[in-house]
Amino acid sequence: MAEPLFWKLALIAAEPLLFWFGFRWWRRARLIEDTPTSRIRSAAQGYVELSGRAQLPAGSEVLSPLSRRPCVWWQFRIEQKRRSGRNTRWQTINSGISPTPFLLVDETDTCLVNPLGAEVFPADKSTWYGSSPWPNSVEAGFFGRFAADYRYTEHRIYQHERVDAIGEFRSLGGVRATDAEQRSAELLRQWKQDQPGLLQRFDENRDGLLSQKEWETTRRAARRQVDTTAIEAAVPQHHVLGRPAGDQPFLLAACELGQVARRYRWWARGMLAAFVVVAGVLAMLWLG
Repeated sequence: MAEPLFWKLALIAAEPLLFWFGFRWWRRARLIEDTPTSRIRSAAQGYVELSGRAQLPAGSEVLSPLSRRPCVWWQFRIEQKRRSGRNTRWQTINSGISPTPFLLVDETDTCLVNPLGAEVFPADKSTWYGSSPWPNSVEAGFFGRFAADYRYTEHRIYQHERVDAIGEFRSLGGVRATDAEQRSAELLRQWKQDQPGLLQRFDENRDGLLSQKEWETTRRAARRQVDTTAIEAAVPQHHVLGRPAGDQPFLLAACELGQVARRYRWWARGMLAAFVVVAGVLAMLWLG
């Protein structure tokens, strides 16, 4: 009597989870499809999608921990075989993910990608087996998996591999229009304090007043002076892509993000189909 009740309660608890995951993955697919790909140089500040080639900053080197292969990003997992009676399962005993930023380069500019917190879809994966908690080699013999006590899995993104990314984009340094406007206004206030000097420079008809046309000339001169000074003193502009502050996904994929969106749609359909099936089973259990 207790067993049917247990399954009823388990199915009831599963229903909101199935619906939540289905809705979440469907929303992610729509978000990817509705976010156009931007060029790095002209990308707006905020949530954007970029596409380019992965590179390491000059002088940097990244080696994957298990296979020691050069790459720009890695993730690994080491599992140990655990036996309980006739049952065997793999339990994770060690894992890690690359914290090192890498560059994303397109035909217009370069962007530094901070991969921390990203959901990554790498193209390359290796799985092999061994007898020690840390691999001594990258050998994956066919029969080794049956006798080995440890399983090693490693994902990698390589130098010059295509990467699509969607996340929070920020530009640091350079000359910003808002800063220039504020400095222009401040410079005009300084010029106004020296009325004789202001009239000497910009009162073309020498009537002792600045007409609307003469005032526009004054404003343009202030802006030119501010722009010239800012360009000479400006720090080179750097672009950074990282994890958004809100609940928007941060995704890195060694493929087109459209493929990731299709994968999310299939997952969403599976969860929503399971939601409907479980609802039907619950109805049969309660009515039966």
